[in-house]
Amino acid sequence: MNIFVYEWVCGGGALEDGQQPPQSLVAEGAAMLSAVAADFLSIREYQVHVIVADGVQLALDERIVTHRARTAEERSQKFDELVCWADETVLIAPEFRGTLLGLGKRVTEQGGKLLSPSPEFVSVASDKQSTIERLFAAKVAVPKGQVLMPGERCPLGVSYPAVVKPIDGCGSLGVELVQEGHQLSRGDGAYRLEERVRGLPVSVLCICGAEQTLALEPCLQCLAGADDFAYQGGALPLEEHLRARAAKLALSAVHILPPTQGLVGVDLVLGEAEDGSEDFVIEVNPRCTTSYVGLRAAYDVNLAELVLAVSNGGQVTPPEISRPVKWNAAGEVSILD
Repeated sequence: MNIFVYEWVCGGGALEDGQQPPQSLVAEGAAMLSAVAADFLSIREYQVHVIVADGVQLALDERIVTHRARTAEERSQKFDELVCWADETVLIAPEFRGTLLGLGKRVTEQGGKLLSPSPEFVSVASDKQSTIERLFAAKVAVPKGQVLMPGERCPLGVSYPAVVKPIDGCGSLGVELVQEGHQLSRGDGAYRLEERVRGLPVSVLCICGAEQTLALEPCLQCLAGADDFAYQGGALPLEEHLRARAAKLALSAVHILPPTQGLVGVDLVLGEAEDGSEDFVIEVNPRCTTSYVGLRAAYDVNLAELVLAVSNGGQVTPPEISRPVKWNAAGEVSILD
């Protein structure tokens, strides 16, 4: 079996516009690619293929088949060839500017098989406002908010400080705390302005399939500061009562969105109320997230095998973690005592 793991940053996605992506995306992308590719490689009779742009240095296992791309045209050609040739394709790419959605559509149009979320799922989840509206309609707790266009000023009638973020943002890029009257930058896309909800920032990575949606161990998100949302890494496990609340809320969010397969991340804030009445879903990430690097170190099972089983319609017994871990945004993992 041949699997194609395509990570947009390392795979030359930025070659098309000639701009270097933010360093945070480079570090997290490299960490996810290395981890996911290594896990699929360890599955018997699986051969793993990746695209790596010239100039990108990765410490990949020599058994991983690496296809180098020097130009955008070469990257595009290799992508199409591998999508058609591989038995399954995993996409790891940012949501901004329709990047992940466009890649997913391209895979399906070429006749490839996705082992990551479908274009239908990505179309909803990569639009933060659309996601929030669906969750709100289903009575899933989400922050109040509204859409603002580039250049607009933050309006009256909102509790400040508030959070503003690109409507198709990825990770913590462009997320900031603002005051009344703040003028949004004149970018290309819309923004979502939402109330700031306080609590513990948590992420849950889920494995989705037709017969099961499996919530992996909830993770603490380590941010740069109380007013700085830059992602610094994560840790697990949480306290037992928080683990149950996080998993339940994450699954409720995923089940509201279109059916899909593969890895889906859900960002939450858990409030002080022990009954979960102050817990909120912040957003849904239609892709693998950086928490994968920590989770794979915490389990004794191969997460890639679980992804294959669940995504292809099987059911698995939820695994238990074997050790507490923490990690940084570059994917460096430490085992906790």
